[in-house]
Amino acid sequence: MNHRTLGAATLAALVLTGLAVGAGVSTAASTPVDKTLTFTCPFPLIGNQTLAVRIQATMSTPDTVGGDLVTTNFSATATVPPTATQGLALVGATTIEGTAQAGVSLNEAGTPLDITIPGLTIPSTPVPASGSFDTVASGPVPTATITKAGTTTVSVGGFSTTLTPKKADGTPTGLGTFTSDCTLNSGQDAQLISFTVADAPPPTTTTTTPPPTTTTTTTPPPTTTTTTKAPPPTTTTTSAPGTITYSYDIKGSSEIKSLHGTVPITGGITAKLDLGTAKYTADLALDPTSARFTLFGFLPITTRIAFQPVGQTTGSVSGGALDATSKLTIKMPRISLFGLPISQSPNCGTSRPSMVKMTSGPGFDVLKGGALSGGYAIAPLTGCGPFTPFISALASGPGNTIDLTLTGKPTH
Repeated sequence: MNHRTLGAATLAALVLTGLAVGAGVSTAASTPVDKTLTFTCPFPLIGNQTLAVRIQATMSTPDTVGGDLVTTNFSATATVPPTATQGLALVGATTIEGTAQAGVSLNEAGTPLDITIPGLTIPSTPVPASGSFDTVASGPVPTATITKAGTTTVSVGGFSTTLTPKKADGTPTGLGTFTSDCTLNSGQDAQLISFTVADAPPPTTTTTTPPPTTTTTTTPPPTTTTTTKAPPPTTTTTSAPGTITYSYDIKGSSEIKSLHGTVPITGGITAKLDLGTAKYTADLALDPTSARFTLFGFLPITTRIAFQPVGQTTGSVSGGALDATSKLTIKMPRISLFGLPISQSPNCGTSRPSMVKMTSGPGFDVLKGGALSGGYAIAPLTGCGPFTPFISALASGPGNTIDLTLTGKPTH
């Protein structure tokens, strides 16, 4: 899934806008730069992801000290992996946008200078329902004036992105706005370009001897410019999707149709979601509760009720909606009529578990939660003592409903 981004994958590309420096004028020939590097970026919901970013530009280098390093036609393309797309889809994101800042290292004749390039813009980019998608970024970069003779190199550093995934209506998702600090993976040649700069020519000297005048001009030595070759394109990879964990508080009620009454429900649930399949398994825990019913309009019945899970709750999240299936054994350890107990057996309960199926509306937020509703049948009761047939006839039957509100809470 820790709310620092999903889609920060897109930013990987943008950040590298700052990898090329320059906006001035150069007298040297222009050289194309095309390089793909991988970065590790931590994202909310899905953890660390490995992103491949392709940097393309045209770079012009100066011949002599005092000249400018110029970059034009810059673009950076990042492929957002399916895992990140799934994480964005889980929170209902249909677009992602934001800003980024990049780090580069400009090394002039052995003197390194770390440069941070702020203010990069990530345009609003559509997020598909599944699969990978590309983002292409471009932006202005500063001019670098070369001040030392010798070999100068420009290399890629890390970058930071600040993203806001948005829903179809333009509002932020449950992730809000988060920041992801990405680091360059080790073992890569991060150099974008290397070139040699000569000393500036000395000023022109004029010697005058009457009557003739002689002018002597010194010409600077030639300059050699070299650029690193781009490696073949790299395929974007991600860490195994694995599972992510969510926990929710539960509050709601269930209407027992045959008893014409409502049972309050509280508890909690912790779900582990498989990002690769969007399916989950969950541990459900419901608190013991009690309810009051009136039979035939005048007979008061009170009962203690426990909904005991059998196995795990299962379901999936798709299109911003959640479905859930639980098996519950319903226990009624104490039943009173007119305040007098007619059953106090801890074994009083349904003869088989109830299959409870629930669904949410399309706006369910896996971070914040949402509302679920569904229905179930109550099997005949057993173990309730001499009044078992009477109690079972009153409580069992189909058409019972359940309405719950899940509220997300931090997990540890």
